[in-house]
Amino acid sequence: MNEDTTTGDPAVPRRPGEQDDRPSSGWPPSATSRTVDIGGPVHYLDFAGPAGGPVLVCIHGLGGSALNWGSLAPLLSHLGRVCAVDLVGHGASRSRTRGNAIEDDLRVLETFLAEVCRRPVVLVGHSLGGVLALLLTARRPDLVERLVLLGPPVPRLERGALDLPLALRLLALRIPGVAALVARSLRRLTPEQVVDQQLRDATPHHTRIAPEAVAAAVAETGRRMRGPDWSAAQRSQWQAILGVMGLLVRPAAMARRLAPLRLPVLWLQGEDDPKAPVSTARSWAAARTDWVLRTATDVGHVPHLEDPGWTARTVEEWLG
Repeated sequence: MNEDTTTGDPAVPRRPGEQDDRPSSGWPPSATSRTVDIGGPVHYLDFAGPAGGPVLVCIHGLGGSALNWGSLAPLLSHLGRVCAVDLVGHGASRSRTRGNAIEDDLRVLETFLAEVCRRPVVLVGHSLGGVLALLLTARRPDLVERLVLLGPPVPRLERGALDLPLALRLLALRIPGVAALVARSLRRLTPEQVVDQQLRDATPHHTRIAPEAVAAAVAETGRRMRGPDWSAAQRSQWQAILGVMGLLVRPAAMARRLAPLRLPVLWLQGEDDPKAPVSTARSWAAARTDWVLRTATDVGHVPHLEDPGWTARTVEEWLG
């Protein structure tokens, strides 16, 4: 690893059964809200883009949604068609689950790329979305031509075969009753408090995030909390947490799983990231010299929200 709005694309035809509706929040104004049935209703934002350019598919992190890309996607849409997908149990997606959140997400993403995009794409994944992007590319390299990773919580390579501290934490979270306790604590919070806690946990620079992006996230969180499937969504997100930790607890196995990847990869990392430390990114930089690492000072875990200008410029230069 080396450190260091136009018309829609006619090459990506609409899938039969897709439905259009504008986001009720009105933000981002440059996107069309769409829902497609791929094993259940899956929602995504389509930012359009010029014909002939690449298709960029953005995957949000845990607890987020497609709205998280509302600041960055318009800055990339002159390059090609940009779509942002809601994962299972997030945003407006209502996909049926099968008990394994990571596999559910991979199944939805694989079907979305194969049946909606219908061509190899540039996958842009943040946090959990970055881990999913890596896993999906390892499984279906024919669907992906490039990868952009934003603060993916990959394992620390120096931990070896087993990350014992993380393993003990995972065991604690799997104790019966812990998930219910966390769910009860969350129900006591208002949508504003939920979003504020998420952003404060993600970055010490949360005040830099555009107010309209925060307001849209609060409105969406409120709708989900009042909806009939809020409990199911929380269970899916909890399963995703445990699923990712289950992957990270075995660093050597994860490294072997990703070793066959042979496509261009750009890794964007905030130096003040409290969730995916920059030291871990640099350890991967030493192991994967064929990938490109770019870091940003005074940026935490959500560079696409904290500094969308730097993020867009870096992606554009790399794609160029």
